[in-house]
Parts: sequence; C-alpha cells; structure tokens
Amino acid sequence: MSTNEKNRQYHVGFSYFNKIGPMNLQKLENYFPNLLEAFKGSSSDLAQAGLHPNIISEFINWRQSFDLENILDKLIKKQINFVTWHDQAYPAILKEIPAPPPILYFKGNLGGEERNRLAVVGSREHSAYAEKVIAELLPTIIKEKIEIVSGLALGVDSLAHQATLNNQGITLAILGSGLDSNYIYPRSNYRLAENIISSGGALISEFPPITPPYKQNFPQRNRIISGLAQATLVIEAKAKSGSLITANYALEQNREVAAIPGSIFSEFSIGPNNLIAAGAKTVTNPKDVLEIFKIKILNNKTPLNSQKIIKKHLEYQAENKIEALVYDFLQEAERRTEKITADEIIKKSKLDTAIINSTLSILEIKGVAKNDESGYYLN
Repeated sequence: MSTNEKNRQYHVGFSYFNKIGPMNLQKLENYFPNLLEAFKGSSSDLAQAGLHPNIISEFINWRQSFDLENILDKLIKKQINFVTWHDQAYPAILKEIPAPPPILYFKGNLGGEERNRLAVVGSREHSAYAEKVIAELLPTIIKEKIEIVSGLALGVDSLAHQATLNNQGITLAILGSGLDSNYIYPRSNYRLAENIISSGGALISEFPPITPPYKQNFPQRNRIISGLAQATLVIEAKAKSGSLITANYALEQNREVAAIPGSIFSEFSIGPNNLIAAGAKTVTNPKDVLEIFKIKILNNKTPLNSQKIIKKHLEYQAENKIEALVYDFLQEAERRTEKITADEIIKKSKLDTAIINSTLSILEIKGVAKNDESGYYLN
C-alpha cells in the first residue's frame, strides 16, 4: 500500500478522535512526515507538534483500543466513501473556507468543480409562504443546472431538497450526524435521503458514520453548507435561527448572501428582513438568484412578493355564512404568511367543532384550502 493511501486511511483514524479538529490536524501534518507517524507519535513529539497535554493524554489512551482496519472494513460494507483535503476529488471551493473539514464522508456523487451551487436554508417550522416561494423560485434555478445544497432538516431544507428532485435536479444534503443508515437524521427524512442519492446527489458529513445527531454538530456542519456553494439563500428564519448561522458563515467565507423578503407581521421573516437591512441581496424572482451566477434568462417573472406570482386563489363564492367566515380566517392567515389550525378557527369563531371541521373539509374538496400537519392555508 502506498504512503499516500496509508495517509488517507489515517485521516479516517483521526476523525474518530473528536478532540483533534482541522487546526490540530494541520499542526500534526506540519510536524510529522505523514499521519501514520503522527498516529503512533510519542507524547513528546505530539507536544512538539503543538497539541495540548490534556488532548495528548486522552489520545494516547484512546488509540490503544482503536481498530482502524475494522473501521475501514465497515466503510466498505456500508458503501460509505471518503475524501480528504489532500485528494483531487475534495471540493476545491470548500478548501477556501477557514478550517475546512479534513475529511468528508459521503454516499452518492460529490460532483465536479464546474458545478454552480446554491445553499438554500430556512426554518424547520415554516409558513405557507415558504412553500410558495420554493415552488415558484426553484424550478427555474434548477433548470439552469444549479445544484441545491441544504441540511436535510425538517421544514425549508426538506422542501428545497424535494423540489430539486421533483424538477430532476441535483441536490447535496449536509448532515449533522453520521452516514450509517442507523444514524441518518431526522429519521422521517430517511426516504428523502435515499432519493437524493439515487437521483445523482449526495449525502455528506464530516463526522464518522456512527455519530449521533448531537446538538453541537449542527452549527458546525452549517459552515459546510455555505462552503460548498457560491451563494446562500435564506427563505425564512426566526430572530435566532441556525439558518442565520449559515448566513454568517457565508459572509465569513466571502460568499454571496441573499434573502427572501417577508411580512413584517411574521416571526419567520425577521431573519431574512434583517439580513436584507444589513446588505444581503434581495430575492423576489429567479432572475435575482441567476444574476449571482451570471446567468441571464429571457423571461423575467413578476416578483415573488407580488400577488401575481403567488398562485391566484380560486374565484370562490361562499355558499353560506359559515363558509364565508372560515374563508375570512384563512385569508387573514394568508396575509400574515401563516397557516391556521382548526382549533384556532374554532376558538376565534366560537362555533361548534363539528361544524368547523365539516366546513374545512368542504373547502378542501372544493380546492379552496389545503391542510398539512401544521394547519390550513389557501390553495
């Protein structure tokens, strides 16, 4: 086995000891001739390389029971590939960021450097407005061969991944957990993850395959979401949101940050509106995004925040006063770019539960309203 291949394998070894991150690994590579020697290094040599005494002590104890060959065999069996920051296949755009991950584990296809990529992020909880924005915005962008990068989280991330697949595009999901099938997170998106791979995209993680979805992993992985893309688009985000962490990483990485403007009455629009106020690019149609990639399209659509581009509601005439009342509540939620639950309508209307549920069902049958787990909204 070549020295280079041995070095690649010991990148795997060091990734399993989470106290040695990108900065410390760089110190080891600068001091030792290769990572095999670093892995076997004495405490004095490790200290000379620049590691802290506490880390050295933990590492020496840990490596005594670590079985690298067993780990490499499991990677092959699980069909999990890896690439190190010395490999030609490692995304060059990611090398440009501060403290890039020394190793990326992946399933699927990492793609080539000629790819244009847009990171799309937003709230796990989201309004109907976010769904409409994604439905109107992404098809044109994907048609121009721009790949979509996101985090496989519930909410906007999932919507972005699924919209990309629906439009025969390529999408990359960056996980805050390992890639072993038992650790894909969230579990409800397991099928989506499989579809991303089968459609030519990839699942990517800097964490070893059996890493649980620890809370601290997600802010860390966000730098990869922004780092793999030329621009980051924030669709919805509360005042304190992981999406804003991704946007901040993008700024640090000298990447474009863009945001969808939203209602001043919606908590989900606080993040994007603040970003725009701070200088982020305002996106109201696909052309605004394509300009970032220097792509021109002939047909420019009406802005997303115009009623013309958001699906027109059916020419609806209520058949009775109760239908009209329920429809008014749905319109009120629409103006706030929110959804409304049956319980909220019952509380506001002070009408019988059965009457409201029946009316909502009728509006669904007529195609006036839609419903999902988070509430009702106008179609």
